Amino acid sequence: MVGSHEFYLSYALKNNKLCLLDTGHYHPTEMVSNKISAKLLINEKLALHVSRPVRWDSDHVVTFDDELKEIALEIVRNDALDQVMIGLDFFDASINRIAAWTIGTRNMVKALLFAMLMPNDQLKEMQENGDYTKRLALLEECKTYPFGAIWNYYCEQMNVPVKEQWLNDVANTKRRFYRIETN
Repeated sequence: MVGSHEFYLSYALKNNKLCLLDTGHYHPTEMVSNKISAKLLINEKLALHVSRPVRWDSDHVVTFDDELKEIALEIVRNDALDQVMIGLDFFDASINRIAAWTIGTRNMVKALLFAMLMPNDQLKEMQENGDYTKRLALLEECKTYPFGAIWNYYCEQMNVPVKEQWLNDVANTKRRFYRIETN
């Protein structure tokens, strides 16, 4: 990868191009979530390539980590679901490809659901009123809200397997594929 973020961003702005923020191509201490609201101020659309960087290598299966949750929170808090195009990466040669796709996709959807469940309007009001004590207290309380139960309910409503039950489908798919290939 030749160049720098500043070069790419400047080139895109000058030439009316969409600049992609690739979570796998930043310094390990640099957070893409911090860039989203700034980019949305000057761009109608934002493109994200969400992957999990591992020691300067990118394109690994997305995990439900703090940065993914922060990315989703920035998108939801800025009411930018229609402005942000999210591309995911599922490369990981050490695990089943279907499982990689399922894990990454479910984690991105989980992060967006997590962000949508936050009392964002309330938090914004507290911020604007300077009630930082109440805002911090609410943010801390939200960390122990029963997100897992809501995720399971969402999966049931979408008619998809709950928790790790989807692994049975992956195993059955692998067996069917293997039988087809060997016959």
